[in-house]
Amino acid sequence: MNFEMLKNIMIAQTNKTGVTANNLANMNSTGFKRDVAFVDYLNENTDSDLTVKTDFSSGQLKQTANPLDLAITGRGFFSVDTKWGEAYTRDGHFQIGQDGTLRTSDGNPVLGEGGLINVSMDGMKTGDFNISTKGEIFMNNELMDVLRIVDFSSYDNLKKTGGSFFQSTNGMTPMRVEEPSVKQGSLEVSNVSPVEEMIDLIELQRQFESSQRTVKIIDSILGKAVNDIGKY
Repeated sequence: MNFEMLKNIMIAQTNKTGVTANNLANMNSTGFKRDVAFVDYLNENTDSDLTVKTDFSSGQLKQTANPLDLAITGRGFFSVDTKWGEAYTRDGHFQIGQDGTLRTSDGNPVLGEGGLINVSMDGMKTGDFNISTKGEIFMNNELMDVLRIVDFSSYDNLKKTGGSFFQSTNGMTPMRVEEPSVKQGSLEVSNVSPVEEMIDLIELQRQFESSQRTVKIIDSILGKAVNDIGKY
């Protein structure tokens, strides 16, 4: 093992640490999906190949009793209009904007089958608000719209675009979920396990320290060899 290979290993370990640290930073982010880093240590003349995959397993549900908090049980994503275009999220912590539209906590409009969802009675005031398990939005018992809940045949081409948002890449088309399961008054917490992530961080730190010691040993051996050669 030479310095170049050790350098690549330490870079990969540093990058994996960054992925794990980001998981821990978002353990309280609603609907967040943890990332898992895989490293292929290649030959000494190439860099170590770091692959990051998102774990789309469901997080636990937390009851809030807030009628604007929604959780999807099973597969599917809420559709949201963002500056990147249409995006998808499991974060159902919604609010009513000043214009009466249903929005995410950071102000992005939530999409229904009819486009933007207006849930106000007069542009400002919200009436009796209820959402069925199928995503039907009722205001004072009148059907206003249906949440646009979609899914994908494969999650391999879903790319994170910030926070708990994903976008479709490579032309992958979302499919409407015919029978969604929406739970009003609940939120899906992140699927990050703090204990597992901390264990991973400790292990990565030990691996990095081991690599550092190996570098020092090799450096010491080479230095001694140079000095010994100089004697002759």
